[in-house]
Amino acid sequence: MHAVHSVSVKVPSSEGLMMAATLDLPATAPVAYAMFAHCFTGSRFTPGAARVSKALAESGIACLRFDFPGLGQSEGDFSETTFSSNVRDIIAVATWLEENYSAPQLLIGHSLGGAAALKAASSIRSLGGVATIGAPFDPAHAVLHFADHIGDVDEQGAVALTLGGREVTISREFLEDLADTNPVDHLRRLRAPLLLVHSPIDQTVGVDNAQKIFQVTRYPKSLVSLDKADHLLTRDGAAQRAAKIIRNWIDPFLVPENEIADRGPLPADVATATSIGSTRYADEVRTGRHSFITDREKQAGGRDLGYTPVSLLVAALAAATSQQIRHAAREARITRLDDVQVTISRVVSDTGAPTTLRRSIALIGDLSPDQRRELLAAAGTSEVEQMLSHGVIIDDED
Repeated sequence: MHAVHSVSVKVPSSEGLMMAATLDLPATAPVAYAMFAHCFTGSRFTPGAARVSKALAESGIACLRFDFPGLGQSEGDFSETTFSSNVRDIIAVATWLEENYSAPQLLIGHSLGGAAALKAASSIRSLGGVATIGAPFDPAHAVLHFADHIGDVDEQGAVALTLGGREVTISREFLEDLADTNPVDHLRRLRAPLLLVHSPIDQTVGVDNAQKIFQVTRYPKSLVSLDKADHLLTRDGAAQRAAKIIRNWIDPFLVPENEIADRGPLPADVATATSIGSTRYADEVRTGRHSFITDREKQAGGRDLGYTPVSLLVAALAAATSQQIRHAAREARITRLDDVQVTISRVVSDTGAPTTLRRSIALIGDLSPDQRRELLAAAGTSEVEQMLSHGVIIDDED
């Protein structure tokens, strides 16, 4: 899994309004980019949006979640938006993502955001797949949430309702646009691979909606049950499980980005450090067949996304000491050494004074005094300790 860092950005809507957005990025170069369209009257901070996006970033896929106009922290008036304008906004976000980062290969929509994603997907050519979570077959399904107030909309042209703890204004145009949308038309035109994730106990949008979408769309398509999940994915682990399902499903359809031609294993005594964009000090470090993240601690200006260089140095001495002791035990056929515990700590000293590393070694097992002395003597013979003790010459190439 990758460490995640989030970047706040502003994205223009289809009508030029600035939409607040968050780009969740893995610490290493992303395998691909994705977008997340949140649920009806929600925001990019609802559990479904935030948790799924971050979980995808942990698995290597950068994900942009945004607030539709008039919602969350975005500009605009919700009463002036429609389902169709939301569809256009998704397309606008895809264009912005391509121009500023990379074209999205995955589009995810939750609830009504999923219905909008299904309609927008045909206009986003870069997509390797589109996934929905709890999406309605007919976008007009949203009307059911405030059916008792439809008469007020007819009389006044709009009605203010409190949904999810906030007041939103539903306009006649919004309802008319939903009513005029025939889902079969755009669902049959969908060419991108499709994944429908739906809870069988969803009380807001029944699972029969996913079945209807599945019936009218083309292959490749999949319908996966998200067991024991509520519609808004507020239950612990529900959003993360949805993200895992989506991540496993999209993998065959992705074209991995940022692949370096020469990514073969490095020699054991060679390491490379490549800076990670949008961080101050983090690097992806490769050595041998392995890679990991380094960073500075937060108090030193970093984000604490990975190991610090000093921690790696003391860790190298601790590991080398342990290995050398166990190697000596094998050579001397000392079979009763059960465990080795080595602790290295740096002693803080005055500036300019030689660095002192304090080492504590615990040998666990039924060992004789002579065996303990032999193994402790071997502790100081590791290659790492020889390098530190005898000094290292650093030859900087031009």
